[in-house]
Amino acid sequence: MRCIKLLGAVTVLAAQMLSFTGCAHRRASASAAPNRKIISTYSLWDGMGPPSTDRQFAALGCLGTLTISNLDVSFEPGKSPGCLSPIHQRTMGTLGYREIREIRVTRRPEVLIFRTGTNPPALRVTDWVGAEEFQRVVAALKKAYQAWKSQHRDRK
Repeated sequence: MRCIKLLGAVTVLAAQMLSFTGCAHRRASASAAPNRKIISTYSLWDGMGPPSTDRQFAALGCLGTLTISNLDVSFEPGKSPGCLSPIHQRTMGTLGYREIREIRVTRRPEVLIFRTGTNPPALRVTDWVGAEEFQRVVAALKKAYQAWKSQHRDRK
């Protein structure tokens, strides 16, 4: 009986933690928004693993899908073995444009998307070489974010 009560308490605590951190809400709200329109999707690495030239890259890298919509940007992990690693879990999910503090492109090259009030990036993606497709990602993301900002300027 004590184990059942303990399990119930742990379940409630875990649900509260997900709710407080926004994890449970972020995933549900992104797909549930009726006026959400997908602008583009890209197959990219999350940037948390070693560079593609590293011998351990196949085991540690995480290939997934970056989706840019009119309301948010998200990174969903793929089936790469590295996607299951805790290091990759920190930069996955959905981030509404209202939550974004900064979008930064580094020399590595990678896109770092920071949430307001936090320091490590909430989302992080790269193609490891900065190819033409990656430049389109950067342009599409910046354009969608700026369009959202211009529409919501008066609603703060």
